[in-house]
Amino acid sequence: MKKRLLPLCLLLGLAAPVLSVHAASQAEIDQAIKVLQQSSSQGLVERYSLADLERIIKAEGYSSVTTKGDNKVVFKANGHIFSLYLYQDGDLQVYFGAKGVKLTAEDINMWNKEKRLSRAYLDDDGDLALESDLFANGGLNEKMVKALLSIFVNTSVPAFIEFANEHDKS
Repeated sequence: MKKRLLPLCLLLGLAAPVLSVHAASQAEIDQAIKVLQQSSSQGLVERYSLADLERIIKAEGYSSVTTKGDNKVVFKANGHIFSLYLYQDGDLQVYFGAKGVKLTAEDINMWNKEKRLSRAYLDDDGDLALESDLFANGGLNEKMVKALLSIFVNTSVPAFIEFANEHDKS
């Protein structure tokens, strides 16, 4: 039976490619443990408060930092307004919205297919939105929050604005 199963699997294209497996050396394991210990000793928390997030955002030099409601910090950077949302489970989501540019669903799909670290969509009014998340599973630290903001503000949003202007249908 085994002899027939293998050729049938090959005939149906069900055989998986052969992968090279590398067992970690003791030095690699020790290095991984060291990295994990350093990460856990760098102030991991389950969640931040809005006050903590406001402090982190201000310390990064962003302007007009204000708390809105019970789950949002709004700030300005590079001439744009951003929102950082705090969810009940401690997850964070940074948001950028834009008006005055018209993209199709196909354009948005192209962005989402080709780009990493953010997702775009058209909101209920047909305006552009870009978001990125930082999950709290396993803990958060200030370095992670700062990286989320920096990558989103300085990389994702400028690239999205350029993309939107190139594909504008208005």
